[in-house]
Amino acid sequence: MRVVTWNLWWRFGDNWRARHDAIIATLEALEPDIVCCQEVWAERDGENQADVVASALAMEVAHHPRFGRRGLSFGNAIFSRTPILSSNSHSLAVGDQSGHRSAVVARIAHPDSQVGEVPVICTHLEHRFPLSEVRQGQVRTLCELAAAEHDPDGFPVVLAGDFNAIPSSDEIRLLTGERPPPVPDLVFNDAWTQAGDGPGHTWCGTNPYLTQAMWPNRRIDYVFVSAPRPVPLGNVKAIQIIGTEPVDGVVASDHYGLAVDLVD
Repeated sequence: MRVVTWNLWWRFGDNWRARHDAIIATLEALEPDIVCCQEVWAERDGENQADVVASALAMEVAHHPRFGRRGLSFGNAIFSRTPILSSNSHSLAVGDQSGHRSAVVARIAHPDSQVGEVPVICTHLEHRFPLSEVRQGQVRTLCELAAAEHDPDGFPVVLAGDFNAIPSSDEIRLLTGERPPPVPDLVFNDAWTQAGDGPGHTWCGTNPYLTQAMWPNRRIDYVFVSAPRPVPLGNVKAIQIIGTEPVDGVVASDHYGLAVDLVD
């Protein structure tokens, strides 16, 4: 099972239309089974990027747009080749912070009916560098959502997205069990640490959109798989960074994404 996560950089930049086409072309070439996207745009009375991508890839989509004052949405979407059985969206507001951040939770039919369903959570955490405490609160909410979906005898929860936090941060260590987990006995394996090679930077100075970026190269995009689980189900077989090469001269996003192959 191939799972992709990618921050699509909304409608930022002056070439967002061309980037949209490059995003679709890149995903088509990867032939993923599940895609988790962040910074997906939608117009209240017009186009919806999630619907366009789903149609182009012949996939189902779970997308719950939250429209702002300009009639535009900035959110998350989950795409699947097999039926999406249910989905909902949850706020990741922490107090009066990050009211526009959310997580989409979906249950997806596994191709093998004997395996059952695949629980997937797509998310995008607070981006402001100093707000680790807010992100930790968001991680605690994510763990509660995952606990409601986690079956230690079934397919593990796939948690993916842009966490805006480096691997050594408190927020990521809460997930991986390097700090006491918010939900006892529920932790997550970081796919890159299991099968990646090198630093795995997804926010990287090699990206032409980041030549003037304030922040250093960082690994901030992740695919996690919940544990305990009935191994080898959900184990990480391979992982690669995607979106590094231009499509018709266009780099698709300011983030590189990840494609992860899981044992299914």
